[in-house]
Amino acid sequence: MKKTMKVAAAAIMAAALTFAMYRGGVPAMAQTDGFTEDQVKSIEKIVKDYLVNHPEIMLEVQEAYEKKLEAKRGEATRSRLPEFYKSLAGMKSELAPLSIGNGDVTLVEFFDYNCGYCRQTLPELLKLIDGDKSLKVQFMEYPILAPGSSEAAKIAIAAAKQGKYLEFHKAMFAAGHASKDTALKVAEQLGLDMEKVKADSSAPETEALIAKISEMGKRMFVDGTPTFIVGDKTNPGAADYDQLKLLVDETRKDGCKTCAEASAPGGAKDEKKS
Repeated sequence: MKKTMKVAAAAIMAAALTFAMYRGGVPAMAQTDGFTEDQVKSIEKIVKDYLVNHPEIMLEVQEAYEKKLEAKRGEATRSRLPEFYKSLAGMKSELAPLSIGNGDVTLVEFFDYNCGYCRQTLPELLKLIDGDKSLKVQFMEYPILAPGSSEAAKIAIAAAKQGKYLEFHKAMFAAGHASKDTALKVAEQLGLDMEKVKADSSAPETEALIAKISEMGKRMFVDGTPTFIVGDKTNPGAADYDQLKLLVDETRKDGCKTCAEASAPGGAKDEKKS
C-alpha cells in the first residue's frame, strides 16, 4: 500500500513537471536566466527523455522528501514531549484505570479498537508486560478510524470503572470489528454490571476523558495507530516484542530527559523513570 502511494505521488510529480514544461513554466524561468528559446526546448527534451528513461528518479525524489518530512516531524514531536508529560501527570488519576503496572518506566500506547496493526501488536505488548514487572503501560483510548471505535472506547472506560479494563481490552480486539453492539456483547460476556456499563459509557466525564486524550494525541502529531511513546522516544506504527523491549531498555538505561524538563516546576516527575 505504501509503495503504491509512493508510485502515485511520483507519477503526480512527473505529470506536474511535464505540465509545467508544456504550459510555459520552465521556459519562463529558463529565459529569465538568459536561455534562448531553442536552448529551452533542448532542455525540455533532455529532461523529458531522462524522466521517461529513468522513471525511478521520481521515486527517489519522493523518498528523499518523505525522509526530510519525517525528520522535521520527529523534531517537532520531540519538542512537545515535555508538554505531553505534564499533561499525562495532570491526568494521572483519570488515566489510572486505563493503566497496567506501576514500574520505573512507562510505555504509552495510542490505539484504536478497529486498528488491525494494534490488534497485531497486542500479543507482543502482552508478552512484554508479562516479562517486565517493572513496566507501566498507559493505554490511551484514541478512536480515530470509525464511529464504532468511539463507542467501544466509551465502553472500555466503563469496564475500567469495574476493574476489568485489560480483560475488556484483550476481548475487544479478539472480537473483531469494533462497534457499540460488539463492545456491549464483550462487556456482558465478561460478567460486568450492564446497567452500570451503559450509564458510565454515556456519562459526560467519559466523553470528556476521550476528548482530552484526543487533544493530547493531536498535540503530539499522532495521526495513526498504534503510536508508542517511551521516555524520549516515539514509535509510530506496529512494533514487535524486540522493538518495544528496546525502547523500554534504552529508557531504563539512559533515563528520560524530557520527563525532567516536564517536572520543573510542577510537572511530571523525572522518570528514569519515564
